[in-house]
Amino acid sequence: MKPIKGVNIATANCGIKFKNRDDLLLVTFDTEANVAGVFTSSSMPAAPITWCKNNIKHGTAKALIVNAGNANAFTGKAGEVAVFKTAEKISECLPCDTSQIFISSTGVIGEPLKYELITAAIPHLIENLNNDEESWSKASKAIMTTDTKPKFISKTCKILDKDITLTGFAKGSGMIQPNMATMLGYIFCDANISSQALSVILKEINEDSFNAITVDSDQSTNDTVLLFATKASNHAFIDNAHDDNLADFKKALKEIMLHLAKMIVVDGEGATKLIEITVKGAENKIQAKKVAFSIGNSPLVKTAIAGCDPNWGRIVMAVGKSEVASCPETLIVKIGDYQLTQNGAKHPDYNEDAVHEYLKNDKVTITIDLGVHPHEDSKQATIWTCDLNDGNIKINKDYRS
Repeated sequence: MKPIKGVNIATANCGIKFKNRDDLLLVTFDTEANVAGVFTSSSMPAAPITWCKNNIKHGTAKALIVNAGNANAFTGKAGEVAVFKTAEKISECLPCDTSQIFISSTGVIGEPLKYELITAAIPHLIENLNNDEESWSKASKAIMTTDTKPKFISKTCKILDKDITLTGFAKGSGMIQPNMATMLGYIFCDANISSQALSVILKEINEDSFNAITVDSDQSTNDTVLLFATKASNHAFIDNAHDDNLADFKKALKEIMLHLAKMIVVDGEGATKLIEITVKGAENKIQAKKVAFSIGNSPLVKTAIAGCDPNWGRIVMAVGKSEVASCPETLIVKIGDYQLTQNGAKHPDYNEDAVHEYLKNDKVTITIDLGVHPHEDSKQATIWTCDLNDGNIKINKDYRS
């Protein structure tokens, strides 16, 4: 990971849940960073989500703090107090306004957060802020819960002949079908772009990355993705999300977000395979995405692929249960390069043994052509999911043990 100019990082073990690893992350900015964010659309949002949604309106950030092990969700007034006390402590120590402090939590829902453990650690964190590669690596690990590995990536690009660096890291393994983002994701860059422009760009790319994955069809109460721009590159200020000078930046950001989203799927609880599902020929992209998620969230489809069983009838079932306009006679189902259906029945050249062998791969592609409308990019969608194994059950039944 490449450090970003103007960013400082520290991690600590404050003992919220984990006794033998860091579970608290603090990020500060030398000067006010511009910030944009997307958050869960759950009707049961965690206290940090409500806090961040209010602060994001101001568009600037001086600090980000993240704890693992406790979601601070469904914790009533006590949860609100925990968020405020955390922000208050940071604002005193930096100093800065509480409206410039962003807070995230991840972990068990419904358990009161012992915020005193966090506030007690904040002075220590501030004393140990750094901006080297090791600090960034520690940051990606401190936010993990059931993740088996950290998820991070860096990219470079150009804006107005200035070199721009982007670095992002995320966590997520279970409770993943975001209707906005993922469990937690943070992207930092040294570009000089307004928060308004960042927001437009983030939301657009989010739809085809973090908003296009599922592990278990469950949306978290805490989903957050934040994009920070420190302005340290000193190129001319850009306030228009559609400025042609942002083309390379958008490309790099999309690569980062898609990479992190796929890493979350690959690290899905108990997962062994990445499954890419593309739906074409729909009435529009929304309908195509609905069909894709219907397939990607089907336990029957996911378990069949886990067992390398080419039970393609389950895919047909999942297309039908989406209730999106389609017709058996025009429906084409493909696994890999193998076409399985034709004219409303099994394809005459279908080779089950060959498909069985293909399903042994770590990556599996499923392509659906509804055949209802012409093939246009605006009328198709791709999502990513994973297989469903015994490991998923074991992780979740033992989660609080």
